[in-house]
Amino acid sequence: MTGMLRAELITTDRFTLEPLGVHHAAEMTKVLAGTAIYKYIGGQAPTAQELANRYAAQSVGSSPDGREAWLNWIIREQGRSIGFVQATVEADGPTSDVAWVVGEAFQGRGAATEAARAMVTWLRRRQPPVRITASIHPENTASSSVARHLGLTPSGHFDADGEELWDDAPAAD
Repeated sequence: MTGMLRAELITTDRFTLEPLGVHHAAEMTKVLAGTAIYKYIGGQAPTAQELANRYAAQSVGSSPDGREAWLNWIIREQGRSIGFVQATVEADGPTSDVAWVVGEAFQGRGAATEAARAMVTWLRRRQPPVRITASIHPENTASSSVARHLGLTPSGHFDADGEELWDDAPAAD
């Protein structure tokens, strides 16, 4: 699709956000092997084959109908994968739904915040103005903290999975 956003290499002070490829599956299987990661997002650790299949579909870069750009990056620190960030961007609208996951061994050091902030900055430079949203389980205080650092606030609206929509839209009076 012409004009569709494509993930590009992004760098921060500590990390490189590398566009997702199937070749990341083997290393990311180890990063995503913990169980605590899934407490709030559901599911379980993927096998290498499941992750390779998922990455093959995601790395296409857009939904089959062309209505969404699928932007995915692997967070790399000193050459090793530590997590991922992603954005689903409406092709005909101003909304980017973002998410982040950092492996258990790499949590608690601000990686998700720094990587997500870099991704959001990149998105806004390529397609302003953009509304940023995220869906976060109400008990996931770590992700809530990342969202707050991105300037997002809880909306009070919940999806079918019980996750609350956070966004950067001004609160209605």
